[in-house]
Amino acid sequence: MEQQKKGVIPFFPHHFLSEMALAFAYLGLVLVLAGVHKPELGPPANPVLTPSHILPEWYFLWLFGLLRLVPRLVGLLIPGLVFAAIFLLPWLDRSPDYHPAKRPKVMVATLLMLGGMVGLTIVARMPW
Repeated sequence: MEQQKKGVIPFFPHHFLSEMALAFAYLGLVLVLAGVHKPELGPPANPVLTPSHILPEWYFLWLFGLLRLVPRLVGLLIPGLVFAAIFLLPWLDRSPDYHPAKRPKVMVATLLMLGGMVGLTIVARMPW
């Protein structure tokens, strides 16, 4: 084993043990507080009825709008196909040009997809 320099305290076991003692102290505090303060539970959830005011986060709203407009199976297949196409895009588009002006098909497809996502987000926010 190497010679330790004077005034140097090794990380293990000194610092490690003090950190573990603090971690267990915090864990004990959380467990005591969880045992003392019981949570207030509401009525049991009804899995059949979703309240109308509940909406997903903003980045999933377009999927929610799609599910409102089409049957459930179609609403599940379309996003899967879209994500598969995005995943396969590097192999499908072998163009050597990267500038958007030289790739009109990709730009039109991207703008149509973004426009569709914005439109579906608006549909999802509409009250029904």
